[in-house]
Amino acid sequence: MSNNFVNIVGYQLEKVHTGVISWILDTENKTVSLQIKFEIIRRIYKMCNKAIDFQLNEIKNINCFPEYSFGRKRKIDLVIKIDLFNSTPRYLVIEMKVDSIPTSDQLQGTQFDFNQKNVSDQNNVLFLLFLFGSAQVCEQPELYNFNLFRLPWILEVFAGFPIEEYIYKDWIASLENENLRKIHIKSELENAPEIWDDSYWKKKRYRTWFPLFYYIYHELKCHSKRFEEWDIYSGQNNPVMNWRNGCLHKDILGHPIKFYWEFNYEDFVLKAMIDEHNKLSHDDLNWLRDEVGTICHHETHYGRKTQYRYGTYNSLYKWEFDFKNQDITFIMKKVDEILDKIHPILTLL
Repeated sequence: MSNNFVNIVGYQLEKVHTGVISWILDTENKTVSLQIKFEIIRRIYKMCNKAIDFQLNEIKNINCFPEYSFGRKRKIDLVIKIDLFNSTPRYLVIEMKVDSIPTSDQLQGTQFDFNQKNVSDQNNVLFLLFLFGSAQVCEQPELYNFNLFRLPWILEVFAGFPIEEYIYKDWIASLENENLRKIHIKSELENAPEIWDDSYWKKKRYRTWFPLFYYIYHELKCHSKRFEEWDIYSGQNNPVMNWRNGCLHKDILGHPIKFYWEFNYEDFVLKAMIDEHNKLSHDDLNWLRDEVGTICHHETHYGRKTQYRYGTYNSLYKWEFDFKNQDITFIMKKVDEILDKIHPILTLL
């Protein structure tokens, strides 16, 4: 068992990362020199393409406020206030995510509320979104004025300092190991006894199942000719990788339908969303499933029609893949072929 405190407490807990960053930067912690604190802040400014407008000797105090609160209205993961001797304070306002993504409304609201309460000059604040885990490969929200830091950039800011405390060393090691988990997902998948072996993935410190599949999906999309067109996110009940450009609005039997394509776990699925206000009937959906199923089978010669279920979001046809035993390049070549053949036909329905 690892004695790294981050692994013991839980890498997936955002409070762990909030706490360590606060420990590093707050001037109450004298074990980290002010020179190092200033260099970390300078790196952040640089990566935000913003010139730092104060010097080390101008810093009076640095205070870190985890879970900075606006009463019951809103909490910010971390606010760092940099008090200067002869100028107004500077602020770093940080939202942190490991395996989930904030909504655009959350980011916009955080920015608006913080500026309203604390900042007369918006040039004195940097808004930062730190992504520590599989969130870094997921679909990103509208960022507004937030600066996005994926894990390699977080490491570029915080790593490499002569801080001997175990808190710092364990934390940096845990970040580096997470980065390797993303990079090595293909080889780890190839070495797995089978994809659903939970104990294997836990031993490798992957978080199952959504974060694990997010990393697998990211590797998959890298082998698609549509690389830039895939979005990875949570489908509530399952991890999803959706072909963004595959949304197709059609009128079927006088009712609006939206066709779309996505991976659900290992299955690649053609789906249809029914309009809640002008619903296609159950019988008509079964007819559509049969029609689409005939087209898909004729064009690809494999896959299968789905069960006759009815709801707002309906699977019409699926192609089953085996991420463990089929080469990733082969899988995405087949997926691209499916899209090349079937999607143009759907536009003609």
